[in-house]
Amino acid sequence: MASKLKQLWWLMLIFAVCNVVMAVMLYQSSSPEPVNEDVVPVAAKNVYSIGILQSDDLAEQNKMTAGVLAALEAEGYSKGGRAKIDIVQAKGNDKKLEASAKKFARDKKDLIIAIGTDSAKAAVKATKNIPIVGVGVMNFKKDKDFAGHRNLTGIMDNPAILTQIRMASRCMSVKKLGILYNPGDTAASLQVEILREVAAQKGISLYEVAYQPDKAAAPQIQKLVGHITALYVPEDRELLSHFDEIVKIMTDAGIPIIGEQAEMVRRGAVISVSPSYYRMGFAGGQVAAKLLKGDMIPEDIPIMRQQDPNIVINMKQVNYLNIPLPGDLWQRSRKLYLYDGQPARP
Repeated sequence: MASKLKQLWWLMLIFAVCNVVMAVMLYQSSSPEPVNEDVVPVAAKNVYSIGILQSDDLAEQNKMTAGVLAALEAEGYSKGGRAKIDIVQAKGNDKKLEASAKKFARDKKDLIIAIGTDSAKAAVKATKNIPIVGVGVMNFKKDKDFAGHRNLTGIMDNPAILTQIRMASRCMSVKKLGILYNPGDTAASLQVEILREVAAQKGISLYEVAYQPDKAAAPQIQKLVGHITALYVPEDRELLSHFDEIVKIMTDAGIPIIGEQAEMVRRGAVISVSPSYYRMGFAGGQVAAKLLKGDMIPEDIPIMRQQDPNIVINMKQVNYLNIPLPGDLWQRSRKLYLYDGQPARP
C-alpha cells in the first residue's frame, strides 16, 4: 500500500512539473520577444540587409522610395550589389504594415527605412535597437510614439503652412482664409492647429469647415462661399476624392485654392509650396548610407527638414481668376501648369 502511494505521489509530482514546463513554454511562445534596448553602429559586412516599409501606394511615397534607392546606389549600396533590399508596400492596410515591421525586426535587418508617418510608427513599435530612418514623417519631435527612441532619425515632412500663406499672399488676398479639412485625419487636424497659430500671428480671419465624409460633399463645400477670399486645402484621402468638385465650386465663386501638395495644383489649385518627395527620399537615403558606414547611430544624426521646397503654380487658374502674379514668383516656380494641364517646364 505504501509502495502504491509512493508511486502515485511521484506520478502526481511528474504531472505537476510537466504542467509547469508547458505553461512556461506557452507563455514564452505567446509573449513578445524581449526587445534589446542597446543601439549600436551597424556592423561591417559585404552585403547589408535593408527593409523599406511603405505604408501607402501614393505618388508621393513612391517618389520617396525611388529617391532612397537612388541615394543608396550613389553611395555604393545598390540593390543586388552590396545591399539586399526588401520593399513592402502595405497599401493602407495597417495590419499588413505592423506585421511587415515585426518581420523586419525578426529577420534582424541591418537597417529599416520607413516611408511615411504610419510606417515609422510601426517600425519603432517593432524594434528599439535596429536603426530606423523615417522619410516624410510628420510631427517627428512632438509625437509621443517617437519619444525615447535612440534608434530613430530621418527627414521631416511637416507642412510649411507659414511659407504657403506668405507665398500665396503675394498674389491673392488671404485676409479671409478658409480651410476645408477632415477632422478624422490626424495630419489634417494638426495642420488646422498650425493654421490657427499662423492666422493669429498674421491677423487673418480663419473660417473652418470640418468635412464629414459620410455626408454629401457639395453642400459642405458650398458653406465656404461668401465667407472667404482664398481656401487652403490640406492633403487628405477623402478630400482628394472630391477635389474636382472643390475646384469647380471655388472657381465658379472666384475663390483661389492654396493646396498642400503639388498634385492639387495639377488638378486646379492656384499655388502650392510643397516638398520634392524624390529629393526628400534622396536625403533619407543619404542618412541611411551614413548609418551603414558604421560610424554612428541614429541619435547622432539630427532629424532634418527639407530645405528647398517646390513652388508650383497653375497658370490656367491664374489667368482664369485674373490673379496678378509677380514676375519673381513666376521665375522661382519649378512647375507651371498650362491650359492643357501639362507642365510648361520641369
